[in-house]
Amino acid sequence: MATLSDVSAAARKLSFAIPPDHEADYLALLGTTDWAVAAVMAYPDYQIPVDEVQYPRKDIHRPLPEDNKLRGWAWKATIHGKSGGILEGKTVCFKDTVCIAKVPQLFGTTAIEDFIPVSDATVVTRVLEHGGVVVGKAMCENLSHGASSHSTPFGPVENPYATGFSAGGSSSGCGALIGSGEVDMGVGGDQGGSIRIPASHCGLVGLKPTFGLVPYTGVLSSDSALDNVGPMARTALDAALLLQAIAGYDNIDDRQLGAPLPSDVPKYSELLLNSRKEGLKGFKIGILKEGFASVDTAVTDKCRSAIAKFGELGATVEDVSVPLHLLTAQITHVLNKFGSSQTRQGRQVSRRGLYINEFWEKLLPWTQDKFERAKYYVTGTAMSAEYGWSRYPTAYGRAMNLSRRLRDEYNAVLSEYDVIIMPTAPQSRRHVAYDAGPLAWAEAASGLVSNTAASNLTGHPTITFPVGFVPPSAKDILEPEDHNIKLPCGLMAMAKTFDEATLLNVADAFEQAFNWKSLQEFWTRKCVSGSCR
Repeated sequence: MATLSDVSAAARKLSFAIPPDHEADYLALLGTTDWAVAAVMAYPDYQIPVDEVQYPRKDIHRPLPEDNKLRGWAWKATIHGKSGGILEGKTVCFKDTVCIAKVPQLFGTTAIEDFIPVSDATVVTRVLEHGGVVVGKAMCENLSHGASSHSTPFGPVENPYATGFSAGGSSSGCGALIGSGEVDMGVGGDQGGSIRIPASHCGLVGLKPTFGLVPYTGVLSSDSALDNVGPMARTALDAALLLQAIAGYDNIDDRQLGAPLPSDVPKYSELLLNSRKEGLKGFKIGILKEGFASVDTAVTDKCRSAIAKFGELGATVEDVSVPLHLLTAQITHVLNKFGSSQTRQGRQVSRRGLYINEFWEKLLPWTQDKFERAKYYVTGTAMSAEYGWSRYPTAYGRAMNLSRRLRDEYNAVLSEYDVIIMPTAPQSRRHVAYDAGPLAWAEAASGLVSNTAASNLTGHPTITFPVGFVPPSAKDILEPEDHNIKLPCGLMAMAKTFDEATLLNVADAFEQAFNWKSLQEFWTRKCVSGSCR
């Protein structure tokens, strides 16, 4: 129960001086809070029922190191879906932010232990209903924060094409497991590029859907204004099948404004197959000028080479400009740090979705030991946010309003073009040492989300697909044999909201026409300006 010292502590935090003759009144008011909270906490929590008879969980275990060479697995399990669905026989992994009942969840960290979800996320239920075989949880970065793949205490998640290089984050395990061929497809999570960066680094198709198209119910949150889940796969067709299975309103996630009912979700796979007859004839593709700022030369050349090939598929390709795109990093910094820090303090308000209370009961309150285990992306965000909220109290609101202005600028271009394209990630990078300091970690991730985060701000759907290999950047070549390393490179396309079908069509058309693993020639600078036909 509240005491006078609690009254004083609350007032100090608010910088509020309580008149001495009002202390007893405020103590009584805090007592009503004790009364209300006690009643709420005594009532059973709401949980989504799980059908363990139809979908029994089998062989739940942590794989041994020899069975987890890329460190992509968090936990393994086997859950068979219904027969006859569009995903029948397909093996599916989930980023370890996605709750699967009875399967322990690491969340990439040792800051919490023994967290076992009691409900299935909506996307898990839908995969099972469409016949997929759930094979386990893919490792994510420490508390799902970071665009690289070195931050978990379990060791770095390795790129399937080159040991010692990042698999991308924070859906790093999905990238490694699908890229290596160990799993057919997966559901990743994305707040600033965490589906598309690992997909780009690991040679995959990765799609961040329109904000709200796929329900986030039963997935651990970073910031509800930026949270997304979506498909990762080796082909556009598999990505289409998985999106078709998991998309649609679920009557729980209140962010699904405009999302169709599951019965009205487009049949993305059929639309994709039908579109193959026409290719990209008549398509207008805009090359985002600002999307090439601060991109590694080899990545620029590889993406320009791929872009030129769209002319062979019947598309018109022209340069376009969205000046505010260059402010993506700064807007993202404010929204991500100011927002996710509040979530990690348990201050998840203004949502009518499902709250995963059993997780927060284990995490809170934060302690020195927990912060040290969560490491520097989390502690750096916490420090920046505490400073930022106290020093710049309107910055979050200003950044959110700027994201709408950015959305309007994209929409103006998309009113004339079918898609806008740009490199997915500026370069591939080596792992940073786990015991390096906070600044070294920040520098290792610097610029990685400069293109991907833009559509998290605006809500537009974006897709990355592989267009070839690139060498490591000069600073990552440490030994003579490093010159032989080739890492996948992704190209990213953006479309109008709820126009995922067009994105899948573009990715599939490129995939069907060109074998990305054999595209070695570099772009010749004939169409750096104007039209590339």
